[in-house]
Amino acid sequence: MIDAERLEQVAREELSFLWGDLNTARRNAYRGQWSIQCDHIVGRIETLTPLFGPTPWDEIQIPLLEDGIYQRIHAELGIEVSVDMERVGRLRAKLNTTGQL
Repeated sequence: MIDAERLEQVAREELSFLWGDLNTARRNAYRGQWSIQCDHIVGRIETLTPLFGPTPWDEIQIPLLEDGIYQRIHAELGIEVSVDMERVGRLRAKLNTTGQL
């Protein structure tokens, strides 16, 4: 018998990991732009997100928020997400100043 709560927990964790993988793939792409690997990871995010909902924005890497990638992917899925860009800016400033969040 499938444990639905456990399945949802695992899927949400996987989504969080996929966002981290996307950030890494993008950083490693030529000139830090985009790659086929990025497309592949986005496809996996797009498969899971409609089933389990969006990963909370505060679990997403700052560059993906600053560049609107998180927002764009959800918009393409027809899922509304709201990101506190003022808080993102404060987190970026802290990161730039101290090197850590």
